[in-house]
Amino acid sequence: MKTYLRSTFLLFFLLFNLANCTNESAPITPKKDKKRIAFSEEFKDLLVFEKYVNKIDENKRLEKIQSLFYTDSEGNTNEASAWLDANLNIVKIKQVENLTSGKKYERTFYFCDGFKTVSQQIISHYELKKPYFTEQRSYYSTKGAVIATFQRYDKQEDLSLVALSLGEKQDCSHRVALDLIKRTGEFETRFRGFDEAFGRNFLVLGTENQSTTLAFNVESPLLKQLKSSENSYKNKCFLDVEFSPITEPDGFTFQALVNLSFAKNEKR
Repeated sequence: MKTYLRSTFLLFFLLFNLANCTNESAPITPKKDKKRIAFSEEFKDLLVFEKYVNKIDENKRLEKIQSLFYTDSEGNTNEASAWLDANLNIVKIKQVENLTSGKKYERTFYFCDGFKTVSQQIISHYELKKPYFTEQRSYYSTKGAVIATFQRYDKQEDLSLVALSLGEKQDCSHRVALDLIKRTGEFETRFRGFDEAFGRNFLVLGTENQSTTLAFNVESPLLKQLKSSENSYKNKCFLDVEFSPITEPDGFTFQALVNLSFAKNEKR
């Protein structure tokens, strides 16, 4: 494995790109005392990956975009955030999935020049009588192969105080996270209908497996058009939406509809 790491051109190419990425200046913020990964001689080249992760996490100039908040038929929820550089390239995505059982998944992915370089998956096992927390951290070659995976677990939620150790290679897929951001796959914004709850009117979008709701006060011409022919539009048309997350003083949160239009190239 040691020979492979030092001889493969693809890994060298990725390390070179990561080194270039980390050379870009970024605002410096105070660091917390955390347990470093004890990389052996075999994996010492992975230090450049961690430097890149720190550079992205500390860069306050990145643009952040938020996905819609989706719920499936069983009540499980999914959402994601993405961070973009000055060229609008995605350099980081964080996905949060909450299951009705009480288990929570937090997946974070880092990208450089379009390549996934590092993934982190933290699982909070709240569904157990004695909760515990696990983390898997994987590093990838430019071909998408896992170079190595490190892991840790503890009964305390702050896993940063526990050292990471080498484990079995585990690939953490970013497909769902990317679908959330791009509103593709199961997270397409198809028109699903309307709903009323908590004294508010909601537009419902999504697919058969995943749906999202947006509150509105005023019926725009497009909303009136959808209401007048609800059955003919249902599941057939795609909508572009702008929204704003709202949290009220009592803690109630919802998505407020800001703007609505038919998606480009939508046939009507």
